[in-house]
Amino acid sequence: MNNSEPSPEETCRDINTICAWLALDDLAPAAPDNDLLPGVGAIVLLGNQVLATLTEACALAKRLPQARLLLSGGVGHATGLLFENLRHSPWRELIDDGSISSAMPEARIYAALARRKLGIQPERLLIDDRSANAGENARFSLQLLREAGLCSGTVVLLQDPIMQRRSVLTWDREAELAGASSRVLSHAAFVPRVEPGSGALPWLVASQRRGTWTTERFLGLLLGEISRLNDDECGYGPKGRNFLPHVEIPKHVWRSYRRLAGSSLAANAAR
Repeated sequence: MNNSEPSPEETCRDINTICAWLALDDLAPAAPDNDLLPGVGAIVLLGNQVLATLTEACALAKRLPQARLLLSGGVGHATGLLFENLRHSPWRELIDDGSISSAMPEARIYAALARRKLGIQPERLLIDDRSANAGENARFSLQLLREAGLCSGTVVLLQDPIMQRRSVLTWDREAELAGASSRVLSHAAFVPRVEPGSGALPWLVASQRRGTWTTERFLGLLLGEISRLNDDECGYGPKGRNFLPHVEIPKHVWRSYRRLAGSSLAANAAR
């Protein structure tokens, strides 16, 4: 290790700092009966590979019987990863009996699990199985909510925790373009955390090692999200692709990102 290379402990602190900012959660300090929740008309889960996001969305739906559960996701980058996580989960019997296949859209996979394993009645589900990116997730979901008469209520939005902040910003942009007046609450199923592992590699804490990400996928997502949120010519803000409003990345998060992006760990993960 050279003098500029961070220690494993420093690397884990930087990763955890970035995760805490990305996993935006408006409900984190709230008690189960918090006054934010009674007005919720819809819980929206955007397609991703992390099985815990579905578990949390369904748990929230049981707490809020007045709310519909909207599942959004076609076939995209995370579909195969979601299928692999499911194949190594206690729910793999739905693969074995043919109820779920690798060709199914993410929303359909989630719907089968919600009905068969997590106790959600089919009539509570709204399904968008066409969207292939964050913009379409928001656009098609807003259309479904409008058709269901839910566009003016409160929506709780869940996504892969690493993509949570960007997904809410994308939703806000699409809602503004569509003239929707709903209030959006961001809810991360959990905040990813790592601890020093073997060699220089960080390990996800034990409770997050199944049904989530490989180390390489995790690091790639983490670095990629900050790059996309940074408002420069390569980002998604007004100075770049203009998918998002301007985002001011906090200085402590930016410092952690710069150290991590310049480390040998990031270089190895990119290979």
